Amino acid sequence: MASVAIVRHVPWEGPHRIARCLDEFDLIECEPLDGLAQLELAAARDAVQPHGHSALPDPERLAGVVVMGGPMSANDDRRLPGLAAELRWIERVVAAGVPYLGVCLGSQLLARAAGASVRPGNEPEIGFAEITVTAAGEGDPLLRHLAPRTVVLHWHGEIFDLPSGAASLACSELTEHQAFRLGDNAWGVLFHAEADSELVAAWLDEPLMRREARDALGDGFADRLRADAAAHSAQLRERADRMFGAFADRCRERARALA
Repeated sequence: MASVAIVRHVPWEGPHRIARCLDEFDLIECEPLDGLAQLELAAARDAVQPHGHSALPDPERLAGVVVMGGPMSANDDRRLPGLAAELRWIERVVAAGVPYLGVCLGSQLLARAAGASVRPGNEPEIGFAEITVTAAGEGDPLLRHLAPRTVVLHWHGEIFDLPSGAASLACSELTEHQAFRLGDNAWGVLFHAEADSELVAAWLDEPLMRREARDALGDGFADRLRADAAAHSAQLRERADRMFGAFADRCRERARALA
């Protein structure tokens, strides 16, 4: 069976519904930050506990790669050796033509691996808000399923510049580049299209996520996020699952080429 690597940086930021669209593949769960890096992160961020470590697999053997989010910065590679190794690995993934889907931090890491800058936005973007798909996005195999506009979950403080040669696929009121495609097979998506009421409830159980949401949204943040999730989950699930299904199609094409 062909394999898709799922890179998880913290326990609560898994692939969620993305994995359901890839259930025909052997999903390899990778946690690229080693124990020392996780301990350093825990000391710096006062929230993250160390968890397992597994080597990042050879891209040449993979049908696809999904890189999820996390509280660290894509610029933390100098003090987090695992993140530095991951950036080098992402370069190899893209060079090999492996279908790549980066979500939140995963999109920022793709941008950095492609030579673009990642920097703080003017303000944190947390909560449900609309994205607008660009003209390029309307013709994109993945992002067209969210056109022309879809309400999604945002949860980030940093943004990326558009890598050289990349196509900008979506924007929001606060962020010029919410998604991009690099070449034919690599996508970076800053927002969380995989979000639904189940994911929001799980994140609100995490102290770090609660603190970030409280700082950004103020009193009543939890009730507001739960209500918005209930209001938008059905439409987001329908559209985003088609987007993830289109990514799965690319992985199938890759698997056939490897067979």
